[in-house]
Amino acid sequence: MGKAVRKNTLREIRGTFGRFFAIMAIIALGVGFFTGVRITTPAMVDTVNRFLDENQFYDYRLLSALGWNEEDIADFRNRSDVRYAEGAYSLDIITAGTNEYVMRLHTITENINGIKLVEGRMPQSSDECLIESGKVSVGGRIYLSDDNSETVKNTLRHDMFNIVGSVDSSLYINFERGNSSVGNGEIRAFVYLPKEAFDLDVYTEAYVRFDQDHDIYSDEYDEYMDGREEQWEKIAQSRADMRFDEIYSEAEKKLDDGREELEKNRKDGQEKLDKAKKDLDDGKAQLDEQLAQLEQIRDIMPEQYASGMEQYNAALADYESGLSDYENSLAEFENQISDAEEELRNGEIELAKLKKPDTYVLGRNTNIGYSCFESDSDIVAQVARVFPVFFILVAALVCMTTMSRMVEEQRTQIGVLKALGYSEGTVMGKYMFYSGTAAVIGCIFGYGAGTYIFPKIIWKSYELMYLELPIHYLFSVKLALIALLVSLVCSIGVTWFSCRLELAETAAALMRPKAPKAGKRVLLERVGFIWKRLKFLKKVSIRNIFRYKKRLFMMILGIGGCMALLLTGFGIKDSIAGFADTQYDEIQVADASAALRNVEDEPPEDLLTVLNENTKENILLYTGAWDLLYGKRVKSVTINAVESFEDMDKYFVLRDMNGEPIAPPTEGEAIVSHSIAERFGIEKGGTMRLRDENMRELNVKVTGIFENHVYNVVFIRKDTMEAQLGEKLPLNYAFINFKEGVDENQASAEISKNSHIMQMLKFDVLKERLSKMMSSLNYIVLIVIICAAGLAFIVLYNLTNINITERVREIATIKVLGFFRRETSAYVLRENLALTAMGIAAGSIAGVFLHRFVMAQIKVDLVDFSVRILPVSFLYSIVLTFIFNFAVDLFMELKLERINMAESLKSIE
Repeated sequence: MGKAVRKNTLREIRGTFGRFFAIMAIIALGVGFFTGVRITTPAMVDTVNRFLDENQFYDYRLLSALGWNEEDIADFRNRSDVRYAEGAYSLDIITAGTNEYVMRLHTITENINGIKLVEGRMPQSSDECLIESGKVSVGGRIYLSDDNSETVKNTLRHDMFNIVGSVDSSLYINFERGNSSVGNGEIRAFVYLPKEAFDLDVYTEAYVRFDQDHDIYSDEYDEYMDGREEQWEKIAQSRADMRFDEIYSEAEKKLDDGREELEKNRKDGQEKLDKAKKDLDDGKAQLDEQLAQLEQIRDIMPEQYASGMEQYNAALADYESGLSDYENSLAEFENQISDAEEELRNGEIELAKLKKPDTYVLGRNTNIGYSCFESDSDIVAQVARVFPVFFILVAALVCMTTMSRMVEEQRTQIGVLKALGYSEGTVMGKYMFYSGTAAVIGCIFGYGAGTYIFPKIIWKSYELMYLELPIHYLFSVKLALIALLVSLVCSIGVTWFSCRLELAETAAALMRPKAPKAGKRVLLERVGFIWKRLKFLKKVSIRNIFRYKKRLFMMILGIGGCMALLLTGFGIKDSIAGFADTQYDEIQVADASAALRNVEDEPPEDLLTVLNENTKENILLYTGAWDLLYGKRVKSVTINAVESFEDMDKYFVLRDMNGEPIAPPTEGEAIVSHSIAERFGIEKGGTMRLRDENMRELNVKVTGIFENHVYNVVFIRKDTMEAQLGEKLPLNYAFINFKEGVDENQASAEISKNSHIMQMLKFDVLKERLSKMMSSLNYIVLIVIICAAGLAFIVLYNLTNINITERVREIATIKVLGFFRRETSAYVLRENLALTAMGIAAGSIAGVFLHRFVMAQIKVDLVDFSVRILPVSFLYSIVLTFIFNFAVDLFMELKLERINMAESLKSIE
């Protein structure tokens, strides 16, 4: 491009800055939305990856029924590619207090699964601990409840721990805490203790971190881990088998020693008894001889006989006492031998029952937080596949319209340049430089703003469910190059496409004015009874609307897109804001729930009394957190097991997504909430596998899918679980309805005083809490509304500006004819109003489908949203779209006012 042409282009930019800015703004908006939404998921993953990498999050968690000793850990550590291997303890306890909670205790490890100290200090003695941040104040204490089993009490060296700090843990990156077999099964918080606080001979688990630093969820990590699971299953099983063999050998040796000791005791005891019996027999013989001698002197020596009989009787009494002692000793000996033989037989039975232990090699995807974050972070990525394409398409169309109009306006100038000898490439370069410069500047601003603002705002909504980590700014060279390439294609590419035909003409043809488009009759003109009743100016507006098809299409696309985005934004809010009301007003209709200390089949009288005195009705059931097994992953679900579903609709209404009641499950069956069925591909008639922390499994047939919006819930018969588990289930939960007119807080307090009640929860409090929690998603709604406003404003401004520019003489003429300011504005801008109305109609239809698609991607864990758009949201969207239109019209009125009436006198020679 020559120096003169370059100066001319720069002067053109200054002279038509509004047009230049429109291209720059639409590119910035498109690039900002495209890159911002695209970079959000990688930025979120990078943030969590940094945290997990800094804390050396495990690759494998190894479990064995026999635990692991130091030799096992050393063996794991010495395996190839292992960076760290550590043994650890974990234990679930019930805490004492007004409300008793289940907490999971972990040991503080040295190199794996690190923790981040949020407040306080690290423990310095075995009776100090760290607690999950945000749960209990530092400086408090944790007491063990008497309801803990003796095994739990004996596992810990203390029954009270001082809280000296709060932490975030790499094992718990989201709010889920897993499940427990103690208490009500719901883990309230995690706690970290020094290893010295545990009194155990073996570790309950082992963690392995390989010598790798691949990003989480990456293909590189998957490739690195491919094939290792089978290898480590063999390693873990071999170590467990070695430990089993040691235990078996020790038990066998103990039995052999017991047998030897039994035989020795039998022999020694028998010898003592035989000697005692011989002594007794000898004594009896002497007594018999003495008696015979006395009988001989009975008549001869009566005095000596009497004295001898006294001695004989005393000796006889001693003999009988000795005989009694002998018989007692014999019985005791026989009992001891019998007990020892019984103990040996029991030992032999136990030894025969010993089986090689099962081992489990659990990868990262079995960690609930890790698994959930992969799917939750992908929500934005799913949305990113749709929204940016729409903005980029509009940007391309705006550039095409703008540049084609610009070339048409400057036909004469192009003809002069070609007549002066400038090549088509040079002339084309002028317009490509014009649009390209606007695109590059817009791309830079859009990329910078989008990649900085979007991740920060969207991450705010995720901080409610995941750790409050500062999101890291992530610059992607690949994404930046793609954004630049797309910007140049949308600007330079469409400029070339729009201008190539004009520039192909000769210089002489270009310097002559282009013949105006032939007028065409619109369809409405053929409807005579309507057309005849329209005023002249309205007829002009209708003809102008349908005459310029490209402008018509652009306006409908731009305004329709704005309307669709607004509807989607407000629809997201409608779907999110109302789910708590639906859940606790229509489905989970109980007033409250109570967590019970494990109650057997027959509830205690005092518990029944306090419930009957303070509630209208109640039902006791078993509830527990179990893992749903799907593929190689797990998902925590809540199982509600009841004895009878007869009155369940008083507490929980079981209905399908269409509001129709569903049949309760029978033996061997279960019904699942809609969220479980949709997300994990569970269908009616299929089977489902569930597993608890003790690796017990349930296999049930799914016979129904019910509507439920909070938590992943499974309903099952209590006898089904008991039959498969082979044991009785406790009653640890209750649904409660209070009496009408009572103070529910007071009634809850009275129930909580009972020794069998661990915790009370009123559902209206939970409803309010959930509503507040979901309000953070308003950030996303706000982004959508702002982007919609920007899109509408740019499209309206650009097309209205083009419309006015190409009709300057026409507008100047009507001003000369005496049109007032408002009349002139109405003459031109009423077309915008009509086109806006068409765009709103098209956008209303598109918005419904776009909203459904977006909601299908927004899958917040433990929540199943209702997909709906309220009528008031349609009203808000329509009003806002018209407001955007009026704002542009007000701005354009100033441009109309500046048009000089002398323009009408100009003519093209």
